Amino acid sequence: MVFALGAVLWHLSSVEKVPALAAASGIERGEVIDSSDVRIVYVSSDGTLARLDSSQLSRLVGHVALVDLAEGTLFTSSVVAEAAAVNAGDGVVGLALDPGAYPARGLAPGDRVNVVRTADVADLEAEPTVVARNATVFAVEELSSDRLLVSILTSEGDAEAVAASTGAGGLRLVLVAP
Repeated sequence: MVFALGAVLWHLSSVEKVPALAAASGIERGEVIDSSDVRIVYVSSDGTLARLDSSQLSRLVGHVALVDLAEGTLFTSSVVAEAAAVNAGDGVVGLALDPGAYPARGLAPGDRVNVVRTADVADLEAEPTVVARNATVFAVEELSSDRLLVSILTSEGDAEAVAASTGAGGLRLVLVAP
């Protein structure tokens, strides 16, 4: 028994540990990661373990979490994306949306959406119109009664078209693949 315990302890002490980046606390999908959200942990070396090491902190800080991350979760490049930035030729437009005008699972910064203007109830022949395609959710704020204020980033022309469409029928957001 003593020899078995000694063998296990020897094996554990001889396994190489390498630094990895892990969530210091829970991080919600869509949250921008800052340095206080990240800590260095040491894990057993394994060539198949997907992880970011301590030299790759810049690949996390300022980026957006694509999924909910529990405390202690190891970071990989597939769980983060660059935070959206407004560049020349881009526009950001805000939409106050009622439940049913956005996906039930909710929206988070970095999600891709199409903005669709639904047909006017008085005109049953009218087809819905896609006002903006492949827009990026820039920010989300919860309002009262499950309403959301969603800011989307798209081309300047599409942002202007979305803004002009807010009074002509209801606008809905359709979540699309990135």
